[in-house]
Amino acid sequence: MATAPGAILGAYLTSILSSALLGLSFAAFLIILAAYMIVTSRFFKNGNLTSAFRTVAYEAECFKSRKRLALAFVLSLFTGVLSGLLGIGVGVLLVPILLLVVYLPMHVAVGTSMFLMLLTSLSGVFEHYTLGNIDFFYVVLLGVGALVGAQVGAYLSKKVSANRVQVLFAVALVVVSVQMLLKYFSIV
Repeated sequence: MATAPGAILGAYLTSILSSALLGLSFAAFLIILAAYMIVTSRFFKNGNLTSAFRTVAYEAECFKSRKRLALAFVLSLFTGVLSGLLGIGVGVLLVPILLLVVYLPMHVAVGTSMFLMLLTSLSGVFEHYTLGNIDFFYVVLLGVGALVGAQVGAYLSKKVSANRVQVLFAVALVVVSVQMLLKYFSIV
């Protein structure tokens, strides 16, 4: 739950930091993260991490290590800051954290991330609302599309292997990164 306070801090930081620098830095970071996820995806089998990291027999086992949970907490705070700062969903970073630090299976990581995105978004929205940074026309327009798309995505995720979901997620990160780079280099 550290993502929520991080989102508030990130929203506040938008008023004092350069958006171009943040956008370019974040785009580069996403490309590195995507490459890492694609490379490590070969170590995934049947939704669980194999010997490259550790095999998880059931989800409860993921929460036994206090060190991993503490690291996940710190990383989720950082994720929340980036969410509020850049206006991105925490899932972009939270899914890899849940996969590679907490060792959740891909499908569980995606579902957990979706729930946390709801809570984090509400925290960041309140701060952005107080700053006057919300265009309600786009909220309605994009919100309807996101609701429909989330249902389609959840349905399709049941039909796709965890390894493929991870690779598709990494490809989506690259697409977002390229769009950000084009925007900040004024190509589009």
